[in-house]
Amino acid sequence: CRDMDEDLDDDNDGIQDASDNCPTSLGWISTPDADYDQDGCHDTDNDLDDDNDGIQDNDDSCPMGHLGWESTLYSDWDQDGCADQEEDDDDDNDLSLDVDDQCPKGLSDWLRDNTTDFDDDGCADASEDEDDDNDSVNDVNSTGHTLDLCPKTPAENRSNVDENGCADIEKDTDLDGVNDAYDLCPGTPSGNVVNSDGCADLDGDGVFSNVDQCPDTEERWTADNVGCAVYQQPVDWTEATSLDGPMQKVPQWSVATLDGTFNFKNNWDGYHTHMFIFKYSSSSSASTLWGASPGSYLRKMPDNVHVFWGSFDSSYHNDVVQMKSNVLAALSPQEEQEWQGRLHFIDIQGQTITGGLGDMISNFGNPFAMGIDRFQLSRETGSLYAWTSQSNDASHIAYESQQWNVEYPVKVRENDPNVHVVTLADFANHQGGWSSGHSSRWDVSFDLTRDLSSFDTLEVYHEHACDERKNRYQDSQGNYQGCHEWDYLANLYICDVDNSSKCNQEIMRWITTYGREGMWLTDISPYLFMLENDFHHYFRYAGANGGDMTIKFLFSDWGSGEQGREGVYAFSGGQFDGTYNDESKYNRQLNFTVPSWAQSVKIVATITGHGFNKDNANCAEFCDHEHHYFMNSQTTYEWHPIVHDSEGCEKEVGNGVVANQFGSWPFGRAGWCAGQDVKQWTYDISSWSDMQGGNNHLTYKGYFNGQEYVPSDGIGNGARQIRAVIWVVFYDTTTQA
Repeated sequence: CRDMDEDLDDDNDGIQDASDNCPTSLGWISTPDADYDQDGCHDTDNDLDDDNDGIQDNDDSCPMGHLGWESTLYSDWDQDGCADQEEDDDDDNDLSLDVDDQCPKGLSDWLRDNTTDFDDDGCADASEDEDDDNDSVNDVNSTGHTLDLCPKTPAENRSNVDENGCADIEKDTDLDGVNDAYDLCPGTPSGNVVNSDGCADLDGDGVFSNVDQCPDTEERWTADNVGCAVYQQPVDWTEATSLDGPMQKVPQWSVATLDGTFNFKNNWDGYHTHMFIFKYSSSSSASTLWGASPGSYLRKMPDNVHVFWGSFDSSYHNDVVQMKSNVLAALSPQEEQEWQGRLHFIDIQGQTITGGLGDMISNFGNPFAMGIDRFQLSRETGSLYAWTSQSNDASHIAYESQQWNVEYPVKVRENDPNVHVVTLADFANHQGGWSSGHSSRWDVSFDLTRDLSSFDTLEVYHEHACDERKNRYQDSQGNYQGCHEWDYLANLYICDVDNSSKCNQEIMRWITTYGREGMWLTDISPYLFMLENDFHHYFRYAGANGGDMTIKFLFSDWGSGEQGREGVYAFSGGQFDGTYNDESKYNRQLNFTVPSWAQSVKIVATITGHGFNKDNANCAEFCDHEHHYFMNSQTTYEWHPIVHDSEGCEKEVGNGVVANQFGSWPFGRAGWCAGQDVKQWTYDISSWSDMQGGNNHLTYKGYFNGQEYVPSDGIGNGARQIRAVIWVVFYDTTTQA
């Protein structure tokens, strides 16, 4: 058959020429296997597009795919030769199946991974995904402003993001370097160094700083659930109806001031104290204080005191107006800001004041100064006489408010939950004097709720109250009343266990004040071995100064792990007159063996010097005598550098010295201050000692300037006594409570 006009299938492949795209290919028959698209071209030899979709087989992901269609952007978005409708599960060829692809007709043929499609949603982060991490917070707004501050939030955290698109795992709200998701202490104050959990315990009280309302709690105090110890907590207001002297609860009062009415109860917060300073023309002391620059004492006062100025004179208004001007002139702008709300100028004549403040004024006899402490108690003030300058010093009034702050933790110590109290004397009267009234005997059972061996700390609280709770004063007949006059030794002795009439072992020592009351808290933990659990102990208090005595033993455990379990009495003092080291008079050598159970060994000494004006060195009260110990080529010593400072004891108000006494209290003494407890001196000699049962030989010497003391008035004249009680104490581990 002639191809031109007779043969309808020139190559005889079964496809008529009109439909045959390869009409001259011979030697084969078009079948679906050989010619998938029935276009007359042999798929293997002639057809570059087996399914005739417009995509050549080399580029066709479905070369034998759906028939009867043409690949266009509408039907085949990614031009891969697979019909989007019928056969392509990934229309844009981004390796995200259409059923999961949030952009099925998105950018085609791009490398999709966690850097280009973070949320694995099939949308290219750079060009088409408005929410790269799929957390429902768009990356930017229509103007390009960033909305999502955390655009790469992990999948497992996307359901819990904040308005900025950030999950806890990405946030460090308190900027402590630990993500919120792992931060066990969110809200830690800025600048605190935290542990791996994001927690900081700045004061070591077991309460982390994000919830610690008292981040500066001192050691050996128990913090409550907000991190505050009892000494950091406020004192509740107490309703009182009357007052007739010092150391009583002050009832409500209010006064007019230049800045409005001050209401005592309404302003009570349990933290602040109140100091009152009055002008009283007939009083030289009042004139000294009123006429001084207020800056001299305001700068020494603590930051929890309110100061009031008032006048008993008829010129009261002009007086306080002028005082306000003086105060503001004395303070810098910063100081004025620090005192904001705590400076008050009473705009009413002093003797017309009513209420609790009026009661104080009338019962204190129109004083030049007085106060109210944190316990809401009325307080007298002491002498402003400065012994170093031999004149009154107005700045000394600041010591009163300092002392009130020092007394507060001393008084509330027994309220600490970790403290167990045994009361020996509760406002018990001690007659005093030099004969029969010199000693008082008291006894108490040590019935503790836990074994004595579980405590590592023993403290003694002592309050020495005077008649009428008043400073020393002269009554209208010229007789002295109130407190005692002199600074005398006071001692507490524990009686022998097997003979309660023998009471010569000192357990505490104080020096009384010149004419004022006092309270002290003394750590005598090394002496725990002197007490026995569940035992009725007898004690003797000795002292020439009488008064009402409160003495309490406070037991506690602060985790040191050790307790003084046994002691050997080593040395006593003697006359520091050139014979102090004379072994024919005094024992200065000790042989001892350390018990097998002992974990450590310490020297424990209580030493004070007494007597003066006997020679050029002014021993033993005002000279720096040294107490040396020698053993196995080792040596140490205790000394008293405070004697070189004429204001040495004045500087110890913060450590319990009673301020503004009526005598030469400011001068530093050897081992003591007037109006203070005597502290123990301890030194660990475990490293010196044979701890395996061998003999230890300890030598003690009292020196002056590092050598034997030779008095300028001759050896042996006496009246220079050193009171020394020196022990060697053996420590064992505490037991479980």
